[in-house]
Amino acid sequence: MKKIKSLFTFIFPVIVLFIACNGQSGLGSQSGHAIKGTFSNAANLQVVFEQAFLDRQTTELGKTTSDANGNFEIKLDKPFEEALYRIQLGSKLIYFTLDGNENIIELKGDFNTADKLDFEVSGSKSLQCYKDIVQGLISNPSPTPESIKNAVQSGCSPLMRTFLGTQVYGQNAVSYVEELKALNKELSDAMPGSRYATDFSSMMTKFEASMKQPQAASAQQQSGPIQVGMVAPDIALPDPGGKIRKLSSLRGKVVLLDFWASWCGPCRRENPHVVALYKKYKSKGFEVYSVSLDRPDGKDKWIQAIKQDGLIWDNHVSDLKFWNCEPAGVYGVHSIPNTFLIGKDGKIIAVNPRNTLEQELAKVL
Repeated sequence: MKKIKSLFTFIFPVIVLFIACNGQSGLGSQSGHAIKGTFSNAANLQVVFEQAFLDRQTTELGKTTSDANGNFEIKLDKPFEEALYRIQLGSKLIYFTLDGNENIIELKGDFNTADKLDFEVSGSKSLQCYKDIVQGLISNPSPTPESIKNAVQSGCSPLMRTFLGTQVYGQNAVSYVEELKALNKELSDAMPGSRYATDFSSMMTKFEASMKQPQAASAQQQSGPIQVGMVAPDIALPDPGGKIRKLSSLRGKVVLLDFWASWCGPCRRENPHVVALYKKYKSKGFEVYSVSLDRPDGKDKWIQAIKQDGLIWDNHVSDLKFWNCEPAGVYGVHSIPNTFLIGKDGKIIAVNPRNTLEQELAKVL
């Protein structure tokens, strides 16, 4: 079993899943419910609080901008409920479940490790429970199937157990069919008629149907987090002019697959380094394929950022779906910048080789 660290990216197996910084808080503030945070290294970041669903859809509940000290507060116009939630903290995504008994939730930590749930929690036993389970899995370099099952079953509610199951069992769903079926029944019994129960039931129906198709089942057994040595899944998205550009069209070259966005400060700061390496190694067969996670209304900002940062390669693509970008889900991207170095044969050479990129290029070019 591979390390769990990369699993908490809100991706159920692909075969199943085919299934503005204006300082505003929630629409109202009369419910007495709020989520607050203090994160170092998180000055002046957009913070969005959303209810999330198992089909990867979200509903925005409020947003704000952190202050110079990384503090934020989002007041809600209705109470918390038993549900899955997501915080977008700048370029980080933080998922968790709540049980609906919360009033004021407070988080305190470091922005750099926030997406690994490495922060202090007060005001929510459910979030604390989920955080402890996730961190336990992340810290275990060699989890066994039994330890993974135990971790999922230690979830503090049927919804939490189901969400954990989609994350952990999703790596090798064929091996955990019975466990997933049990979670489906438990969630349907606990939350009958809820969107979570109906969505998961639908996902399981499609998954079980796919298991009856030998080719699909075989592909599913090979699915999982992107790892060194795997063939890079293809991407086909439009460039700013509407032309579809495929990652696979660059086969025969060494390619840096770069997930970024115009609104991502760390991405923009990294761009000069990538440009310098592109200029140095382009003649030797190095290319960059940039996938932007810009928002639906962000096309102009995306194009402007390409020009401002001097990103002179041709392969710039985006579906302008923000964090719902399909390739980001396939590649398990939950924070940006996020990069994958792909060899001439189309196989992954390195994952996030930020500090070693030039060394890797020197080896293969």
